[in-house]
Amino acid sequence: MSDIPLSTSVSLTNIVALTDQLLEVALLARASDLHLEPQCQSMQLRMRVDGLMQLMKSPFEKLPASIADAIVVRIKLLCEMDISESRRPQDGSFQWQLNDQYVDIRCSSLTGHWGEKLVLRLQWQQQNIDLSKQGLSFEQIKIVHTQLSKPQGLILVTGPTGSGKTMFLYSCLKKIQTPHLNIVSAEDPVEVALGDVHQVAVNEAIDLSYSQILRALLRQDPDVIMLGELRDFDSADVALKAAQTGHLLLTSMHTSSLSEAIHRCHGLGVDMLALSYCLSLIINQRLVRRLCSQCKSPMSKLQIESFASREWLDAAASYEFCFGAINPCLPVGCDECQGGYNGRFGVFDLLVMDHSKRDSVACRRVQELECGAGLRQQGLWRVISGDTSIAEVNRVTW
Repeated sequence: MSDIPLSTSVSLTNIVALTDQLLEVALLARASDLHLEPQCQSMQLRMRVDGLMQLMKSPFEKLPASIADAIVVRIKLLCEMDISESRRPQDGSFQWQLNDQYVDIRCSSLTGHWGEKLVLRLQWQQQNIDLSKQGLSFEQIKIVHTQLSKPQGLILVTGPTGSGKTMFLYSCLKKIQTPHLNIVSAEDPVEVALGDVHQVAVNEAIDLSYSQILRALLRQDPDVIMLGELRDFDSADVALKAAQTGHLLLTSMHTSSLSEAIHRCHGLGVDMLALSYCLSLIINQRLVRRLCSQCKSPMSKLQIESFASREWLDAAASYEFCFGAINPCLPVGCDECQGGYNGRFGVFDLLVMDHSKRDSVACRRVQELECGAGLRQQGLWRVISGDTSIAEVNRVTW
């Protein structure tokens, strides 16, 4: 699409085309979020690419106020939001097509000092939710698959906001999809539509909460249940009972470590003894940016020696080529990437529950649970294999 010249007087046709061009630029950059931020007599546009915010390039770096206001109205119309209301927060969504692919776009509006800000979440309908593509090692994939094969239990995925928990849950559901299983989910909202999975979205406007959906789903003869997030005692209590009564339940929680997840469950009022008996697997994860395969540069022996801390040496000594040959690299940057990086993948810490760990969970002796390789070590292994950089691992694990 050719650039549309910006002026203080733009026709309605140009506003429609300009909005389309704005969305296209963001989507071609693989942005997950687009921010329209009002300033004094202008609007700044930023987007989140591979987890990091960056300014959009000209002509979208800053827009004159008159054009920005028109684009805001255009987007609100697409989302079926009230264009006459700018004081109250609003939410809406619409579907957009780029070439032969469709994108679900969710919009949130919130007025601040300089005016109304819009944040758009951009979600491709065709997502890569293959479990083998998430970043797990071969051994970790076997562990997850073993736990997914069990007829009942609780699999808990933890990590901060934006760490890929929801996509990982979707990849687990896709892995076990079969005509012999009735798979259902409660989500807020439904981010990826899965065939043969009955997905129900939370709707607070009609008082349809996680716990209410879960209770209803339990009467739908489910085999596997996915709960988008453990938020409160009600949803946690129903989820625990579901996992105890012959269902496999997958859910997530916003915590930064395995031990914090145990403390958070206790804080929600969960029966810790009951949790210790139905919990089968806890996964803690982060997303790191992948080095661009077109321009990454192998590290010299001198550069590698500069990383020779005890932690690095331990990681190198324990590396068993689970992610390929030893080839640590540095980011360079080219026309095909964003500052030397292109895409993201996960690093994971897995804790498989067994009889020896039940007392530790029930009594919250979390120091006895933190005994695995951990996120840091797997992150360093991915540096050793040339998949990411030490700076990127430090950014997400410290």
